[in-house]
This record gives sequence, structure tokens and C-alpha cells, in this order.
Amino acid sequence: MSGVLDQLPTLIGVVVGGLMSYVVGALTERSRWRRQQEIRWDSQLLQAYSEYGHAVKDCATRYQRFAAHRGLTNHPAPLEPTETELEQAADVEGRRSALVEALSLLANAETAQAVQILNRSVWHLEWLARGQLTGNPSTWAQAFSEYRAARAEFYRHARRSLQIADMGQVREAPWPPPWRPVQDPSDP
Repeated sequence: MSGVLDQLPTLIGVVVGGLMSYVVGALTERSRWRRQQEIRWDSQLLQAYSEYGHAVKDCATRYQRFAAHRGLTNHPAPLEPTETELEQAADVEGRRSALVEALSLLANAETAQAVQILNRSVWHLEWLARGQLTGNPSTWAQAFSEYRAARAEFYRHARRSLQIADMGQVREAPWPPPWRPVQDPSDP
């Protein structure tokens, strides 16, 4: 009996060591799984943000070209809103709208709100460009300025949600650039 009692501390040490090894291994594996999931979702989120940002820019560019055709702004390639062009604009808008669904699933609340504000600013451009709202060069310039601010805010929240360092204050480059002749003071 004394032989077993003499070996009891050794047996307890082996059992405790085995349990500790198991606990550390389980915690390490759990931590690794969480990191892999975060990387997976961050990758999906980055792709969703990028695709949405590209679709928004496609919409805004098309609406800017329609607006140039209506005389609301200057653009080097005005676009007449023919039936074909309006169908293509609807396709671009449909793509932008569909990409919002992925953001609704993946984005945090602040970024989702920035997406809503950006969507509304894009719709404002669309309504002005299509003549659904009465507009002039100054209302277009204001709407386009609001769109640019909303887009910058969306990117700020997207970067924050991906834990990418903030860019800080980026100075606005003068617009129009010095090489572009200004025909109208409200030229965005």
C-alpha cells in the first residue's frame, strides 16, 4: 500500500499534465479556428465592399453622363438617354442593388447605415440625370458633392470594419483640375 501512496504524486502529476496538455491544445485549436473564420469573413467582406464600391461608381458615372447630355454638368462623353442606354443603366443599377444584399448580411451597423446614405445619394443623381427631378447645374453640383461625401464616408466605415488603418484627412484636390477649362462655376 505504501508503494502506491509513494507513487500517487507521480500519478496525479501525469493526470494533471495530461489534462493541461488537452486544455491547451483545445484552446489553441479553438483560437486557430476563430482566426480562420475571421480571415474568411474579412475576405468576403472586402470583396463585397469592393464590388459594391465599383457598382456605385458605375452608376454615378453613367448618371453624370446623362446629366451632361441634359446640360446639368460637363463631361467629356455626354450620353443620350436612349432606350438602350436606359436599359444598360437599369442593369448597372440592378447590379448595385443586388450587391447591397451581401452587405446587409456581412457589414456592421455603421457601415450598413453608410451604405443606405450612399444609395440615397446615388438615387438623387439618377433622378436628376433622368429628369425625374427638376434640376440645374447648381442642384447637380450639390447632389454630386453629397454623393462624393457619402462615398467617402462609406469607405471610411468599410476600412474601419476591416480594421484597416484610417487614412486621416485627405485634402480634396481642386476641381476642376487646372488643365480642364471651367465653363460653368457649378461644374463638378
